[in-house]
Amino acid sequence: MQSGGGIVPFGSQNDEKDGRDSVPLPLVLLTCAVGGALASSTMSLAAPILVGYGLSAAHARGGMRLTALGTGISLASALALGLPIGVAQGVGSVIACLAGLIVALVCLRGRLTPGAGCLVVAALFAAHIGADSAFALMNGTTLSQTMAELIEFYRDAFTEASPTSSAQVQTVSAVAGILWPTAYVVVSSGEFLAALAGAHLALRRVKPERSWEGIAGYDLPLWIVVALVVAIAGLAVALTVPTSPQPVLMVSANLAMALRIAFAVQGAAVVAWLLRGRDLGAFARFLVWAAALYLEVQFVVLTVVGVVDVWANFRHLQRGAAPDGTAAQDKKPGQTG
Repeated sequence: MQSGGGIVPFGSQNDEKDGRDSVPLPLVLLTCAVGGALASSTMSLAAPILVGYGLSAAHARGGMRLTALGTGISLASALALGLPIGVAQGVGSVIACLAGLIVALVCLRGRLTPGAGCLVVAALFAAHIGADSAFALMNGTTLSQTMAELIEFYRDAFTEASPTSSAQVQTVSAVAGILWPTAYVVVSSGEFLAALAGAHLALRRVKPERSWEGIAGYDLPLWIVVALVVAIAGLAVALTVPTSPQPVLMVSANLAMALRIAFAVQGAAVVAWLLRGRDLGAFARFLVWAAALYLEVQFVVLTVVGVVDVWANFRHLQRGAAPDGTAAQDKKPGQTG
């Protein structure tokens, strides 16, 4: 039976020191420094990749002591180049570097399950939106008010440029006024995936004996489904009860959008599982994925498949309670069964 539930089945507490001489120390420290420097640039998404790579290699080479040194170098580099631009830029650079640190440590301990990945994204989201909210308060306003003014500015600009499209612009503005926090989810997800890519590249070098499970083993834990039910219930209340507070609609809608990303990935995992072992060329696989992406954007097909897969278990993954009392979805493949 196939086992699932892991994103990156690398590392364990028994082999943390394997291959620690694979990456030269100067390259480790240079990667951390360059990653921190890029965190405040227009290539900020490259920062978690380099920091995740550098800190993963640092931990494999010198344990937590070298990891702490690499973290300090990346943060110092980020602050040195970010603070002159602005305090907000400096804080954002630090968060990008911390994304690399968190993902690297979780990967090295072999605990980066899909559920843990969702929690990391949630933590990055809270850090980003919390920092921007704090800066807005320091300027005598709120983040919600700032975003509302920004949306209103663009609405007026587009309406003036194309008066015949004013109705569509009004609709888009109303939706943006509710879903703007989802932009923070997208940024946080991008940082998480970038850090994951960097950690994966390093761990393939320092721990070549470990295999890459890939997206086909992606399996969300059941508590994500509970969160989806809560989001749907909140939307139902907000849309049917006229006196319901506006924050209920905003929180529920943005939670549903964030969970849509997670379940769409689960649907993509089902597609990857179906393609595994098929004698398809690169172009045919490209067409399949292009069709899957189109169906997701137009009809949310991957999201629906992902939600149904939680119950139908199309990939026949090992689920339920493990002997130690934990859920199989929250364990990496090497730990299941």
